[in-house]
Amino acid sequence: MEDEPLPKVNPSLLQRAGTMCPLRLEREYTGARGSYSPVNMARLRDAFLDAARTNHAELRRPSLEYFTPPDRLLPEEAAVFRQAARWYVELFGDRAVEVHLHDCDDPTVSTRRGVRIGGWVDLTVVDEWGHRELRQLALRTVRLGEDVLDANAIRLAVLRLARWTDGSPIRVAHADLIRGDLRERVVDTQSEIPALAAWFDSRLALVRERVAEPVAVPGADCGSCNHVARCSVVGGGRGSSPRGDLRPEIITLSPSALERWLRCHRLWRSSDLLRLPASDEATSPDHGLFVHELLRVLHEQGSCQDPAHVTETLEAHAVDGPGRVRDHVAAHVRRCPIGAQGVGHEYDAVRFHRPPGPLFLGTARIDALWAHDGVLDARDYKTGGLYLHRVVDDARARLQAWVLAPLADRLGLRLQLRYEYLSPEIDDDPEPFEPSADDLGAIDQELTDVVRDMWSETSFAGVNDAAVCGTCRYRSVCPDSASPTEPSWPVVEPADRRDDVEVEVEVEVEVEVEVDA
Repeated sequence: MEDEPLPKVNPSLLQRAGTMCPLRLEREYTGARGSYSPVNMARLRDAFLDAARTNHAELRRPSLEYFTPPDRLLPEEAAVFRQAARWYVELFGDRAVEVHLHDCDDPTVSTRRGVRIGGWVDLTVVDEWGHRELRQLALRTVRLGEDVLDANAIRLAVLRLARWTDGSPIRVAHADLIRGDLRERVVDTQSEIPALAAWFDSRLALVRERVAEPVAVPGADCGSCNHVARCSVVGGGRGSSPRGDLRPEIITLSPSALERWLRCHRLWRSSDLLRLPASDEATSPDHGLFVHELLRVLHEQGSCQDPAHVTETLEAHAVDGPGRVRDHVAAHVRRCPIGAQGVGHEYDAVRFHRPPGPLFLGTARIDALWAHDGVLDARDYKTGGLYLHRVVDDARARLQAWVLAPLADRLGLRLQLRYEYLSPEIDDDPEPFEPSADDLGAIDQELTDVVRDMWSETSFAGVNDAAVCGTCRYRSVCPDSASPTEPSWPVVEPADRRDDVEVEVEVEVEVEVEVDA
């Protein structure tokens, strides 16, 4: 009988060790079998890295002639590939390097720690003077830290490359190849790896502490968890056999994902399955997110009916004078149910759909839940314009109601879903939705039909309608777009070139590197 594989950690597991559902953490750490969920971002990443390695098969500078999207990529993926190639050549075009084929495609085994260490290690190269370099390449928009070692993925990659660096300095670059953003510096491995190893050990200790009592905690984690079907709290069903396509074995329906599917099947594939970076500008959600967070803090730390508390909270969030934010808060104060008991704010609700019908997971983040007058009053704050007169007419609201119904039953309350508009010019909110048992049964069937359609879809054709395509985040890269345009991605300009960082670090003092692979 073969030995059981060692537990495994990766950057995400270490990052979220203190917040992830303990049961999910334990199952991912121990490698328990879960439902099939393809890593579709690897399609684009692997194709790009193959081209980059071919580019640097010999000592030379990168050239666009080696970056041709393979036929297996979809048109939207190919557009991202070409954008990334342009920025790669721009950012690294002044360096002649040769690829080093690292051994990190499989997890690194640390026998001393009794763990396997995973995570993506992208491109390792060597220049004509023998200087080593790690290039971690993001083919989506990411927020780069001030220092390259701020990213857990890069910390782990540097640790896993310790045998290759063998005490020598290594130049580490973290590049966002969609926006052309770059952070890089030389890492002195002799002086910096011990601190990275200590960080790793502390995070690993936290993982082991939390998996000691793997209790399921339903919430935000459930939507991306591959173990919900076998979770005694959330699921309790059994998934079907994995299917070799882009869809996960268990589809997750959030209100936003449902809206994208109903709007355009191709949009859903690009956003929810492929998770491609948007090629076209959309309205920024920052203002709405700020208001939502402000209202959460306002209620969790006091009452919105207390003027002094409201003023203190606004000032603490740098809202000093009149303006939109104060108007939104004032509109909420008028609508907030006085004397109601708070059930939750920014509440993550989940509901698993069992047979008959396909397995799927419904998720919803509810801005505020109040209990009053025998009602579970679920509020969805809206900072934009009024676009409907009845909440029930919104498919996203019907999904929210279906997800929240079991909670209302457990609390012995009637469910009421309300859209609370915070713009001062809107006097009346849409008619709230109080679903009956028949309503919930109809919604169950509606969602079941949607998931069946998701599984039966084969063409993923775009709607090719100017009214729909005109605001789509992928309209410039979609071959079915009725509103063709140029991507809003930053273009390569000579002025965008960054200052070169020369590798001039030489370390003569020998320090034992305490990282075994």
